[in-house]
Amino acid sequence: MGTLRDLQYALQEKIEELRQRDALIDELELELDQKDELIQRLQNELDKYRSVIKPATQQVHKQNDLQEQQRTKRQAISAEPTAFDIQDLSHVTLPFYPKSQQSKELIKEAILDNDFMKNLELSQIQEIVDCMYPVEYGKDSCIIKEGDVGSLVYVMEDGKVEVTKESLKLCTMGPGKVFGELAILYNCTRTATVKTLTNVKLWAIDRQCFQTIMMRTGLIKHTEYMEFLKSVPSFHGLQEDILSKLADVLEEVSLTILFSQ
Repeated sequence: MGTLRDLQYALQEKIEELRQRDALIDELELELDQKDELIQRLQNELDKYRSVIKPATQQVHKQNDLQEQQRTKRQAISAEPTAFDIQDLSHVTLPFYPKSQQSKELIKEAILDNDFMKNLELSQIQEIVDCMYPVEYGKDSCIIKEGDVGSLVYVMEDGKVEVTKESLKLCTMGPGKVFGELAILYNCTRTATVKTLTNVKLWAIDRQCFQTIMMRTGLIKHTEYMEFLKSVPSFHGLQEDILSKLADVLEEVSLTILFSQ
């Protein structure tokens, strides 16, 4: 049997161990709270992104139902609603600006590297690449001014720019970067100022052209999904508006099936 001193020493060790565990629990709880906040912010950004990717498909069955449109969060976030018919959009001729293969690849890679645009379909990216037109600015020029209404998104091909917010420098950007995208994605004012540090060469696309691409692709997909759902025997008894809502949330999944001999 240990002495009283030994017992007191063992008790003190246990108390210190419990204290360290309590401190660790507090740290983990704080880290968990921070991660919960991050998840919420990312969820909000995801909601915004979804509102941009499928704005047209959501408008197909909602343009005659204003109450439901107001209740839909995605519609509240996305760009200004406009009623389009697939026949109207299918006859829209988008502008085409020739460019070298190197420029095409640079624009494509810039879009795929952008957090807000990288999940666009490849067909949409290709149309954006084709529609972008060349723009040049001299040194010390202001391309974007914080607070202004913006209607263009740019891809940098040559040169360097500085990005500031409330007169504080955020970063510098060089070739292969997209900027100004938030104004055409969410119909908001410019969130930062972009000035040239050198002569720059850019490619640009305006909001109307961008939205036409998004809506046309969305409506074509919606029509294809509707035809598919109507071909499913289990859905033959469903009303048109129900099928339309199913088409809105339908997602394509690619599966690889391996056959063994």
